[in-house]
Amino acid sequence: MSAHSVDVQAALPEIVARLQAALGSLGLGHLQVQARLSGQRLLLRLEGDPLPDPERLLQGLLPTLEQLALTHRHRQVELFGFPLGEGIPEWHREWRYQPPPNPNSPLYRAQRGDGEAIQYVLNYLLRPQGLQARVHLHPKLSLLQVNLQAAEVPDPAWAKDFVRRVLTRLEWTFVQRLRLSGQKLGAFFPAWSQEFDLKQPAFWQAPPARLSPFPSPAPDTGEPSPPSPNPLD
Repeated sequence: MSAHSVDVQAALPEIVARLQAALGSLGLGHLQVQARLSGQRLLLRLEGDPLPDPERLLQGLLPTLEQLALTHRHRQVELFGFPLGEGIPEWHREWRYQPPPNPNSPLYRAQRGDGEAIQYVLNYLLRPQGLQARVHLHPKLSLLQVNLQAAEVPDPAWAKDFVRRVLTRLEWTFVQRLRLSGQKLGAFFPAWSQEFDLKQPAFWQAPPARLSPFPSPAPDTGEPSPPSPNPLD
């Protein structure tokens, strides 16, 4: 058992007392509370007759549950409502603590259209792949320009899939057009450039996954390699 689990187990009487007081303030003092810990979940058994509506009960307990989560660091609570003397719950509800967003975090600022924060987030995600991004956001045009650079020219299909997944995950609704380019570090011009209309469903269709951001080397057959197709075609 982890130290955190031991700490919460030791605090269970305090948790029960605070919940019992909260129920009393809601006019539900007839309910009896039992608590136990299962992994990172706090399980609460509420028993009484009559049982309250679970949704209204949960709303009434929210301030207390949030205080308990901040104090004891559990993030998930499960509530079971048992009629008096019954062994089967009448209802079951789950609640997860969602910490308030930090307005100073790069992710929070990026989701609100801060170009520097967007560049920071992309570079954080790209660093393990050996790439870096330069970003320019044009709010009036709803246009996001992303230039990916590395020691080798990034593969355009991989780059599109990477940005597609980022846009899907972070829900940057302020972007309607994407101008994406790939460039070798130290080069004066991009090796390729593509532009996408994000209002078109075709952009959001997931292509076959590429594991590497760089094109695979052609096998050495002893014959000249055919010219590579233009990535803009």
